[in-house]
Amino acid sequence: MIKKNVKMEEIPHYSAWRKISLGSWKVVGDSQVYCDMRVSTDKLIPFLSQLNTKTKSNITITHFLGKVMGKILKEIPELNRLVARNRIFQREDADIFFHIAYDKTELSGHVVREIDKKELLQIEDELRVNAKNVRENKDESFKKIKRSWDFIPNLFVKVVLDFLGFISYGLNLNIKALNVPQDAFGSMMITNIGSLGFEQAFVPLSGYTHIPLIIALGKIQWQPVCDDKGNLSSGQMVSLCVTFDHRIIDGARGAKVYERIKYYFENPQKL
Repeated sequence: MIKKNVKMEEIPHYSAWRKISLGSWKVVGDSQVYCDMRVSTDKLIPFLSQLNTKTKSNITITHFLGKVMGKILKEIPELNRLVARNRIFQREDADIFFHIAYDKTELSGHVVREIDKKELLQIEDELRVNAKNVRENKDESFKKIKRSWDFIPNLFVKVVLDFLGFISYGLNLNIKALNVPQDAFGSMMITNIGSLGFEQAFVPLSGYTHIPLIIALGKIQWQPVCDDKGNLSSGQMVSLCVTFDHRIIDGARGAKVYERIKYYFENPQKL
């Protein structure tokens, strides 16, 4: 069975800068930009604590950031794009891939589809159930993918990844026989490096994923904070280590993203 892999259509107009950027960089590599966005969690932490007490759940900053980015992907649609065959396409849906550690050495992941339309409790429940199934070896889709990769020699891994990326995004086809999930990586990725004890770390973009944005969520820490008048105090801060594809996201759009992230972290009840 063959069907479209991603709901998308090519953007109708390319600015001069956008055309130059497409010709200036490869699929991925030298088009990567790294940015450390530091935001306060002083208002977010009590908000999540109250919400978890009320709902008897375990909603974390990871779930909150996912919901925030889902809204931002809709608020700033230019962010929700991908490059294929040196052309830029606009995605229809806001889907976010979350990394999941299923043991001490292996990673998996799960895409929350249309995350902008889901409540925090739904996001937490979906990721919790998926992580449980993966860790208990009950996720049939993950088991099939893992078995397939066990048979591929290391020498051919890059060739296979590039081939699957071309089929899935270059041709925009999802072929069930290849054991590749439909639109396997979504619009962007979020990974929680803070859970591993890291304050900061930047994650590189991988060409076969065709995503333009990854956010690595660092460890929440007490830090000295200086206000607009130069007064010094302490506050709980977190680093959002952002890697983005400069062919799609420029400084102006990056600044808009930062403004919206800060707004939601400072006003979590508005989410």
